Amino acid sequence: MRCSTRQFLFLIFLFGLVLMHESRTAPFHSVEAAFSRWLSVNASRHPETAPLVLVQISNDDLAAHPWPWSPMDYSLFFSAALPFQPPVLAVEPVLAWTSADPQQMALLHHQVLQAPKVLLGSELGFPEDPALVPPFQEVPVLRHNVGEIATLREFPLVAFQPSEDLRLAATPGFFEPAAVSDGQPVGRVPLVFRYRGQVVPSFVLQAAMLWFGVTAEEVIVVPGSHIALGKEISLPVDAAGTMAVDFTIPVIRFSMADLILSAEQHQSGHQAIAPVAQLKNAVTLLARTDTASRTIPLANGRSGSRGELAAAAIATIQRGSFTERAGVGIEGLILFEAIVLGWFCRRLSKLGAAALCGVVFCFYLLVALGTFTTWGVALPLLLPAGLLAFLVLFRQLE
Repeated sequence: MRCSTRQFLFLIFLFGLVLMHESRTAPFHSVEAAFSRWLSVNASRHPETAPLVLVQISNDDLAAHPWPWSPMDYSLFFSAALPFQPPVLAVEPVLAWTSADPQQMALLHHQVLQAPKVLLGSELGFPEDPALVPPFQEVPVLRHNVGEIATLREFPLVAFQPSEDLRLAATPGFFEPAAVSDGQPVGRVPLVFRYRGQVVPSFVLQAAMLWFGVTAEEVIVVPGSHIALGKEISLPVDAAGTMAVDFTIPVIRFSMADLILSAEQHQSGHQAIAPVAQLKNAVTLLARTDTASRTIPLANGRSGSRGELAAAAIATIQRGSFTERAGVGIEGLILFEAIVLGWFCRRLSKLGAAALCGVVFCFYLLVALGTFTTWGVALPLLLPAGLLAFLVLFRQLE
């Protein structure tokens, strides 16, 4: 039986309320996350270059210095970068060796001591035998936590970490263990983990803390809301402590070989082939970018390494480029407009109603791109798409 216009509009209202609720629950939340990634990739944004220099361990670097690198290889990085006085020097590969030349280790330790702030990568993990309790390791801890921290991913083991001398001379930052890719694009990074019940900062968060000069006592973790770095900086995170990454922010990139050659050219008074002068005011991150390391499908449509993902995340924090989801008020406005559109569709033919909904959806995508480009706000997808599909299907079945 054909319902009245008033009943039809009331059905649109009820269905819209259901969509507004379900879009914030699994699995529909992943649809909104995918739409946010699409907006980030396709929006015409031209952000400023972040104060971050990514020194790449490229295929050519590994051809000259095969992996795994020795302490001497990393000493070359420190000796080339230190003259430019970078405020933060960060190394993504874990500086751990079962055996190493003592003289090389002593040289590397000395160079780490010369830098004002050094961040060294460590990796959390799980023991091979779940029944065995690994020894407890002293780690940096974030003690000011608000709300439920059980939603943060927990690890019982520090699987890989630098040698003790290097740990004492630098600040550790944690990565989660490498996961087997399921093909889903990665658009978020964890800022905090749990280690034996304690909240610990990730490599990315620790880099931000060093860059902004914030101590662990000034950090407040609120899972599902934000992480406060002092009183001025707030990083939005979900319940798992992960933050969305903006891959559109450019960073300065050149290879390790270019860094060494440029340092020699600068010392001799010649023009450097790489913009090494930028190191003075930037986080300088040494990370692998060779083909073998690029195993992570990134949300920008290409594969990248752990170091490249970390660099993009640090740049996101430096520029404060956080994607904000549209609030309930915007969703209410979309629902109101769908009700108005439903009134018009009721007066059109079935084919005319379908054509109008198609045009409205294309226009909505253009508006969503413009909104994201201008204000960094991600409009919802499930609500308008679901309402338009409901209008078309209902009219076809009448």
